[in-house]
Amino acid sequence: MSRRRTLLAILLIGVAYATMIQSFSWNQTSHFDLIRSLDKDGTTIDSNQHNTGDKVFYKGHWYSARAPGLALFALPFYDTLNLVNADALARESQAQRNDDEMIYMVGLWANVLPGLLLLLLTWQVAERFEPGYGVAAAVVLGLGTMVLPLSTLLFSHVFAALLGFAAFALMLGERDGPPRAKLLLLAGLAMGYAVASEYPLFFVAVVLGLYLLSRRDSFTPLGVARRAGAYIAGGVIGIVPLLLYNHYAFRSWTHLAYSDVPRQHKGFFGIGAPSLKVLATLLFDSRGLLTISPVMLMGAIGTVLLYRRGKRAEALTIAGVCACYVGYNSGYYLPFGGGFMGPRFLTTMLPFLACPLGLALKRFPGPTIALAAISIATTVIATITHPLTGYETETIIWTRLLGNGSFQPTIASAFGLGRGWGGIWPFFLAAGGGVLLAAWATPRLRLSGAALGAGVLALVTWALFAWLAPTVLGIDHRGLQSIVKAGDHTALNLTLHDGSRYPLRTLAPIAAFAGLLALCVMGLLRNERRPPPESRPRRAESASQPTLSA
Repeated sequence: MSRRRTLLAILLIGVAYATMIQSFSWNQTSHFDLIRSLDKDGTTIDSNQHNTGDKVFYKGHWYSARAPGLALFALPFYDTLNLVNADALARESQAQRNDDEMIYMVGLWANVLPGLLLLLLTWQVAERFEPGYGVAAAVVLGLGTMVLPLSTLLFSHVFAALLGFAAFALMLGERDGPPRAKLLLLAGLAMGYAVASEYPLFFVAVVLGLYLLSRRDSFTPLGVARRAGAYIAGGVIGIVPLLLYNHYAFRSWTHLAYSDVPRQHKGFFGIGAPSLKVLATLLFDSRGLLTISPVMLMGAIGTVLLYRRGKRAEALTIAGVCACYVGYNSGYYLPFGGGFMGPRFLTTMLPFLACPLGLALKRFPGPTIALAAISIATTVIATITHPLTGYETETIIWTRLLGNGSFQPTIASAFGLGRGWGGIWPFFLAAGGGVLLAAWATPRLRLSGAALGAGVLALVTWALFAWLAPTVLGIDHRGLQSIVKAGDHTALNLTLHDGSRYPLRTLAPIAAFAGLLALCVMGLLRNERRPPPESRPRRAESASQPTLSA
């Protein structure tokens, strides 16, 4: 029964993804233009290049700047949509009209399905680390991190993260049993195609290669050769589609469209030396990872607990993936990747960091519950209002739109129910049902007074930090400066954003209230499960107690 509730909970999160019809963005149209070009047996996007800025000019033609893996994966589904004349239906829709709905339909296969599969895989891996708590880790990942908005947008991040994490899951399963070269071949295949979908997945490939070599019973020249050979062979096969695309498009096996972006010429594809200032921005500014999704801090704590339990290779692998992504992103010329609610290039490391959440939930239930509720509140509000935020100070619009009841369109909007509360209910119904079922399927926690106090302390600390620190410490300002250096000179103009210097001053109390509400509910459940005093067994009277004599 618990397994059924778990599966239904995760399925409902996937349904919640499918209800959202997000607005246009350059990244989405760039992928969509490439899909349409491939459908016509071409690679140039000359006829549609006006709708995106994520493009490159090479030898007289315009090309998408995106890696081709996601487009190739979505191509068969796009052909199916054309067979049923879905484009005509999209243009008649009352949600956004024109190609927004067509991008949404393609996304049902290209981002919603990968998002759902990623949650299922996270559940399975998290169950290995802390049985019974995998569903909580999966739902928090799915609703409390950037996986939520990116599963509603035609970006490649969730698809690539799924492939990279699938490689880790395959290696984890192989490690728990006898050496099996076939599983390592499949892991390499997933890893290779992940790189073909998003180039920085190469960092994950290297870390997983080290994880592969950590198996002691196969640490012999022959064992290493067999295991590494299978992994590398799979990787070569997986990257073949990228090589073929490069040759067909550019008459070169190794030329990448991304290399034609002017700013990529600096450093290694735009990556320079890591910067501590940029690192602070990625993690702590108003769009920072630990500001929007503070529950990931408990994922880091869970990783330490995993190491102490003896799963050292797994814990070090998780830490290695996180270190690579934080390191390369802190040296990238555009850390936040343009207009998005958070540092989207860190998405690949999120499922790795979510897996040990079960350990943190069991060991430190108060702070984990509080920060999970905060993360879900902030991420959901940003996703349903304006996930394609351009600047740190623009995040103030999230609560303003929430107060006005103005949301991104949903499947209900497509049927004439508008973009207010009457249209957003399908998302809340599915997401809320998923949370309730996940709580039902998770083993009941006994929260002590100390655990509840720690939870309250965690949410108060986060609220004060999110409200004040990004501005007081100047982190937001440094984030805006990085956007200016990337070419957008309007980023530092506070007048464009109503002069807001404390952009999360309204969101922080709302999210903190969500965390407090979650703690109160858990506290009441704890009290309800205590047996009443009259039903508790009384301590037997001591045999040495004196008795009254007649």
